[in-house]
Amino acid sequence: MRAKFLIVVTLIAAMALPMTAKKTGFDGKWVADKQSPSAHDPDFPIGLTQRIKHNGSGFTIESQFPEPKSGVVPLLYLGIMTTRLNLAADGSQSQNQIGPFQQAAKTTVDGNSMTTEWTAVVKGDQVQGKWVRTLSDDGKHMTLQVNETSKGETHQATIVFKRA
Repeated sequence: MRAKFLIVVTLIAAMALPMTAKKTGFDGKWVADKQSPSAHDPDFPIGLTQRIKHNGSGFTIESQFPEPKSGVVPLLYLGIMTTRLNLAADGSQSQNQIGPFQQAAKTTVDGNSMTTEWTAVVKGDQVQGKWVRTLSDDGKHMTLQVNETSKGETHQATIVFKRA
């Protein structure tokens, strides 16, 4: 009887494993490192904190950041400096309202890398961007490569986050 009980418990645990395996290493609270490669940029969001939550087939990213001194978020950080962002992680398109702008994004996850390609129309101009989040092997750091192209110009930033 005891052997049957152990077999049943083992099977239940094995069946639950795939359900929990869907969580990714991106989940958690992340704090931007003030020593990030792009921290010298006057528009760099010093104090940026992101809480990433894996929810089914996507992610919710809740961010806290100080308001820019100019009151305007630079296009480079459009979508990074927003309080809440929902991303579908299966490659399907998700829509987000970011201030007065509508953003369309497609996100895929491949191991320790999450890539989001997005577009928006800002003041009549097409803006495109790409974010690549990469986890360190130990899961304690996440590097966010930010690319934004508008009016034929490309801007880039690198933000390194520490797990809080």
